[in-house]
Amino acid sequence: MFRYEMHCHTLYSSACSRLDAQTMIRLYLENGYDGIVVTDHFLNGNTTVSSGLSWQDRIDGFYKGFELVKEEATKQGLKVFCGLEYSYLGTDFLSYGQDKAFLKAHPEMMAYDVRSWLAFMRSKGFLCVQAHPFREAGYIDHIRLYPSDCEGIETPNSARDDRCNRLGEVLADEYGLLKIGGSDIHRADQKILSGVETSKEVFSLDELIFEIRSGGAKPFLKENVFAENK
Repeated sequence: MFRYEMHCHTLYSSACSRLDAQTMIRLYLENGYDGIVVTDHFLNGNTTVSSGLSWQDRIDGFYKGFELVKEEATKQGLKVFCGLEYSYLGTDFLSYGQDKAFLKAHPEMMAYDVRSWLAFMRSKGFLCVQAHPFREAGYIDHIRLYPSDCEGIETPNSARDDRCNRLGEVLADEYGLLKIGGSDIHRADQKILSGVETSKEVFSLDELIFEIRSGGAKPFLKENVFAENK
């Protein structure tokens, strides 16, 4: 089986992360992953990118984490793809398939309400997944669910507790949605990791999205062996 991370954050573009490129690459290689999708917080989330920059420069800043990780990982045999995590009042969505040119061409997306943004991204063929839908935190005033606006649910998020993940499973099952796993990792000492595993190797994000949509990718959880070395 081939394993792929679907949800991770770099310190270069996500203000809440402590993971640099070298640490991230070592962590995933030591845990037997074949590839990762870097999903740094987008410009409406906990980003390091200044809102005072031009739209073009802001997108360049958002891509910094992915590009630094990819540059190093390519030398070491780890595949690296780019997604994003979009935020709305503490409710988050993972989007896969867009590229830098697309984002640069659509500054108007930041004016959309959340449902309009999801509809816009899905109309372009991108895979939109609600991340950790039952997460609770002091800065989240209530849980918001968007099963009719997304194509999938992050059913195991290994940074969340079992109840949160079980409820995500119920939501996905009741609405017939796709399921992915993600670590949502910000620190190297996180105890449990997640992602999706496939029976065939993929070489692009489009291929990985196809496997998810066709049922060829299944969520998994595993112990983080890298954390034991810290």
